[in-house]
Amino acid sequence: MEKMKLTAFIEVGSDGLFAVCTDTNPIGMVSGYGDNVKEAMEDFYECYDEMKEFWAQDGKEVPELEFTFRYDTVSFLQYYSKIISLAGLQRLTGIDRHQLSHYVTGQSRPSAKTVARIQEGVTNLGRELSSVCLF
Repeated sequence: MEKMKLTAFIEVGSDGLFAVCTDTNPIGMVSGYGDNVKEAMEDFYECYDEMKEFWAQDGKEVPELEFTFRYDTVSFLQYYSKIISLAGLQRLTGIDRHQLSHYVTGQSRPSAKTVARIQEGVTNLGRELSSVCLF
């Protein structure tokens, strides 16, 4: 059976907890929650496994799902700040690292224009990294 591709959305709530949720899918909504993105994703996959077990117990065929994750900007910055420093992100986007820090901690939210600058910087980095060939 070919895997069905679904989008899961990662976002931080006003309570500071992170959520990972799918929109509608063939086995019902899959969601996960945690104090950080990693915990929420682990809970998400645990929920998915439980849904598959539940369906299998009822004798139903369980489709294999492949997830693509879409982050809200705060969740992305929080999760990837351990990989891409805020100083590095500043160089990529031109956005002051102190301002980026405010987004990571939830002290402020980026405007649509700022989100676009972050997206462009990250996309450009991804493009550049995907063309690297080491020897």
